[in-house]
Amino acid sequence: MKRTLLTLAAAALLATACDSDPDPTETPDAGSVDAGSPDGGPGDAGPGDGGTGDGGTDAGCENPTYTEDVSACQPAATDYRPRDPAANNGPEDAWPACISDTNTYSPIDPNISTVARVAAFDQLAVKLWKDGKVPTNLEFVESLDLFTQPEGLASRVQRREDVHYPPAPNGGRCRDQGVPETAPDRCVGPAKLLPIINDAFTRGARGETPRVQAARIEAALLWFLYVSPLSEVTSCGGAPKDCDSAWAYYTGGTERAVPKGLAAYVKALGPETHERAYDAALAVRCWRNLDNETGTATNTAMQQRALNQYDTALLRGTALILRQRLTELTCGDTEGNGARLAFINTIGPFFDRAARAINPARADALKAEVEKTDAEAVDVDAAVAALDALFPCP
Repeated sequence: MKRTLLTLAAAALLATACDSDPDPTETPDAGSVDAGSPDGGPGDAGPGDGGTGDGGTDAGCENPTYTEDVSACQPAATDYRPRDPAANNGPEDAWPACISDTNTYSPIDPNISTVARVAAFDQLAVKLWKDGKVPTNLEFVESLDLFTQPEGLASRVQRREDVHYPPAPNGGRCRDQGVPETAPDRCVGPAKLLPIINDAFTRGARGETPRVQAARIEAALLWFLYVSPLSEVTSCGGAPKDCDSAWAYYTGGTERAVPKGLAAYVKALGPETHERAYDAALAVRCWRNLDNETGTATNTAMQQRALNQYDTALLRGTALILRQRLTELTCGDTEGNGARLAFINTIGPFFDRAARAINPARADALKAEVEKTDAEAVDVDAAVAALDALFPCP
């Protein structure tokens, strides 16, 4: 079946069928909606102002704190390091002089549509999950309208590819009829993320377990924001302005110190991981500046170096979000725990590919915990230990 977006008319019908606000004491169910989209979701808060999504702690519950220590981590010799004088036109510099050596991002095209999409993500956070909010069914309908704006978030979720997997067969694109079904891993947006988001909007508009549904949307969109920069780095070889999108999907089009979207989450939990991810975004721009900036790129080795650097930092940053939500799992009331478990159930399984490539045994340990549907049954220590061992460095 071809995955389609909910229509605004359908959402409006759902809203008129449930005019009253949902009962904030309603207990979320932990069952599965369909494969890959458990009826659970992320924690209780969100980004926008540098939050991690964990700001909505329940009464009497203090957030566990995490202090990043990556002092044992060393960058690869081939990494782009614009903050390090020895590696920025210094004796350790493995990159030729380029436009990014100023340690700021210089857009190829000043009109970066991705900036508006990340801004929409932050607006969704305010409406649906930030600071432990219990969204109303009307707010779900309004959020769906924001999500489905022309050329907005939905338009890119429904075509997003995960470049870690082989391209779709016969040159198919993930937006083509039938392709998501034949290449579900590659076509992560339409095949996996969009069904979760659509189902959560439908349930939320009916007033069903609102914090759980908001959490599922948050988790699915965070994974979208992880895979999107990497997809744009790949397509930037032929379309130079896609490098701008590779930067903006992570940062929201901001400077280092004032991140938005995914970068706000990462900076709040892992400041150096955020800095390394920003370095990598500048590496992408450096490569494109050196590699026929106005035409088709040919230096695929340099492109891959930048891509690998970006992927490592983004993956660790996203893992830190999952780690934080795990440590908060049973810190609160039943509804909050259900929302946090739903977030874990939604985003956790997506880490399996990367984890299994590093250490299959630890991947098994992580998979077993993030797929549990009873918060009390999750071995948080085991899951956190697996994450820390699998993704220790940015």
